[in-house]
Amino acid sequence: MKERQAYPIGLLLALCLAESTVTFETSMIFAALPKLIRTFGDPFMAGQLVAIHPLVAASTAPVVGRLGDLWGRKPMILILLALALIGSVISAVSENFVMVLIGRAMQGLSVTVLSLGIGVLRENLDMQRLPMSIGFLTTAQGVGAASGLIFGGMIVDHFNWHWLFVASSLLIALAVLLSWLWLPNRKIVRGPIRIDWIEALLPMPAIACVMIAIGMTKNHGLLSPQVLLTAGAGVFFFALWGRRALRARNPFIDLRLFTIRNFAVSNAATVLLAAGTMQIVYILSAYIQSPLWTGVGLGMSATAAGLAKLPSHMVTVTAGPLVSWQANRFGHRAAVMTSCLVAVTGWLYAILLPGHLLEIILLLTVTSYGTTMVVTAVTNAIVDTVPEDRTSEAIGTMLVVRGFGLAVGAQLIAVSLSAFTIAAPDDGSLFPTAESYRLTMGWIAATTFVAMAIGMLLPRGRRVVHGAVAVPVE
Repeated sequence: MKERQAYPIGLLLALCLAESTVTFETSMIFAALPKLIRTFGDPFMAGQLVAIHPLVAASTAPVVGRLGDLWGRKPMILILLALALIGSVISAVSENFVMVLIGRAMQGLSVTVLSLGIGVLRENLDMQRLPMSIGFLTTAQGVGAASGLIFGGMIVDHFNWHWLFVASSLLIALAVLLSWLWLPNRKIVRGPIRIDWIEALLPMPAIACVMIAIGMTKNHGLLSPQVLLTAGAGVFFFALWGRRALRARNPFIDLRLFTIRNFAVSNAATVLLAAGTMQIVYILSAYIQSPLWTGVGLGMSATAAGLAKLPSHMVTVTAGPLVSWQANRFGHRAAVMTSCLVAVTGWLYAILLPGHLLEIILLLTVTSYGTTMVVTAVTNAIVDTVPEDRTSEAIGTMLVVRGFGLAVGAQLIAVSLSAFTIAAPDDGSLFPTAESYRLTMGWIAATTFVAMAIGMLLPRGRRVVHGAVAVPVE
């Protein structure tokens, strides 16, 4: 049967909707945290509904990315979105914490749609249109994140928190329909495929142990036996994985990709960016909603905080395409450095702790613009480095690296915000003071600056790909 023709506009629309749906699911939970804490009676339990999402995403990204390269990206996208849809339905109809947690875990599987989507773009678009299309895809993530904050806040302010998952179910269902209609199904590898499932599955317990250990440091301390044993188990699984992968003739996850300078440099920058400037939603949402009696922040509601971020998301629609054009014109090094400089400027301004709404909107705009630019720039650098048939695997590996950075960054924010606190006059709850926010925003600016310095290791000038090696164009 003749394969359904995929028109570029429809293809891009389907992928953008899928990406925006994924980030909607990620950010919507933050608007519901106060109600979830009251529902389940424990901030730690409510926090697990946040942590399980990146945990599942980071654990499955390498496996899903490579399966997409081997078996076809459209089937994997449809499977992941379908599982996320089932997870949303489970959470929407459940009152039991374990069932809601399982639903959130299934939603986390959809995060790897990013790596598969970029692979779809690369196999269907020419190299001139590819960077711009990746820019639109990255921008779609920002749109989804903004929608999750705004509409998530509106939903929990007026309805039961279960309606968050009803909304995400409807979005995913539409994404499944458009992906089935407009995405092509092309397999990179034909014929029988032999897969080492032991190698494929070893990263999952390794990543899970490390991320769980990071989460345990808040209650047990960094050097507690529980944390050290859990982290040690993660290191052990990583060592087994690395040994098996490096000895394999055709490894499921090719760790030798890190011998390519651009790939290694881009991932090193990704770790710092994920731990720093990509935490923008966490830190600035907390700042905006900080009670006025703390002497810092604006004391706004969740809905109002989401609306305050809306102007920045409207402006950042142009960030992805702009930095992609810059990469085509001047090269990935210039794109990464310029993007980091914009983000650093925003965080340095944040250290001043602006106290007026217009100042907050300006801060959010500058910082969000720089963050969107640098995420696009790093992604383009990775795509421009690896062979086409390993694209999804490479982006999947980047998502794992990003997941580690996000997990570490979230814990660092929790520690730095609790460094200086003030007790609430009514119930004694502790809230961060101005000193805590300055400390947090200061180290975020520092990590972004270091990422900019690492970006200087990327080659100068425009790049084109010949096989697996990026070659400079004079």
